[in-house]
Amino acid sequence: MAAPSSWANLSPKEVSEIARRVPCEGDRAHMAFVCRSWRAGLAAPPPPLPRLLLPSDGFTRVYCILSGCSVHRGYQDPVGLRYLGSCDGGYLFLAMEQTSRHRLVNLHREGPRILPDVVCPSYDPSVKHVQNMVVLASVLSSPPDDPGCVAAGIVTYQRDTDGPRQRRRYAFWRMGDQVAYDAMPPTRNDAVEDVVFHDGFFSFLTDEEDIMACSPEFYQDGDDPLSLWATLRCFEPRDRGHDVFVRARYLVVSRGELLMVVRFAPDPELPTSAFKVFNAVGPHLPEEDGNSSLVWYRYSWSELDSLGGRMLFVGRGCSRSYETADYPGSKDGIYFVDDRSFYDEQIMFRGVDERQYPCSDTGKWTQGPPPNVERFFPEQGPSNHSSPAWLLP
Repeated sequence: MAAPSSWANLSPKEVSEIARRVPCEGDRAHMAFVCRSWRAGLAAPPPPLPRLLLPSDGFTRVYCILSGCSVHRGYQDPVGLRYLGSCDGGYLFLAMEQTSRHRLVNLHREGPRILPDVVCPSYDPSVKHVQNMVVLASVLSSPPDDPGCVAAGIVTYQRDTDGPRQRRRYAFWRMGDQVAYDAMPPTRNDAVEDVVFHDGFFSFLTDEEDIMACSPEFYQDGDDPLSLWATLRCFEPRDRGHDVFVRARYLVVSRGELLMVVRFAPDPELPTSAFKVFNAVGPHLPEEDGNSSLVWYRYSWSELDSLGGRMLFVGRGCSRSYETADYPGSKDGIYFVDDRSFYDEQIMFRGVDERQYPCSDTGKWTQGPPPNVERFFPEQGPSNHSSPAWLLP
């Protein structure tokens, strides 16, 4: 009987085929240490997937989807730190003290970048003072080192000392700015649900399931922005068939299209049970607003019959779409994190012993007959400082 071939004698093609089934970059790095021939077969890995940041009291563990949801590392969190989301390149948006000291940090490279803590309601020229703001989510137009990088955030603030907090609005700033600018038209009272940057525009999804798209410009020699509104996409009312509670809405750019993902639960107290995905159909003829420079375009949402070979990771400001075919053994599905605290306007202002960020409603949804929600991450009680978040590669 012939002796079995040595692993070192595998051809680069055979090693490459094995490596395609080991898509985690950490596991692949271990393969590279075996021998030179294995390193030669590790070219062209599939794109890395987001990792899950799962906080507990004062500690965060980093879970890898591609490595059986194993823990790749963990680290101590500064007291009061809150995750706001992430952007490509390993960047994280943070609030170091729950409602202030907003930062953009990179876990792999340079130190933190300071982001604004105050906002100016630039839609009202009579208001010259700034207000302390809380950032709930953010997205960048380009990498933060680019000179023209602009950030858009979903924010809330209290315009008058004794008045109510503004509903979830949007604001813009440039890297290095100390002040953000609320440019949301005063005629719009919708609460913002999500934001993405796509085709040169920031697109904001509202709780009415409309989309406002904007490409902000800033005066060269001044602080105030000149925001040029391109479209207000108003979607025709549809029979949502929502006999269950809408947990959240997200925007995802996938194959050049802008998709809306709607997340459901049986009621507000129960975990996620289902998802629906829609794409925009239109536009129809534009309509002038009459009271502003906005131009309205009528669209309609069309539900997708299937994910069609996609894996979607949803999170405000950081949703991403990946092709299932690039990850052998994977199946279509939607990965989600427990972000219920997005709708709790007061949680960030509570004391450390009173804050209870839910962290248990995290997992993957797949189409098909129930049960179709898999919670393969460990059971996690509430955190006293942050909800879970995705870390984008």
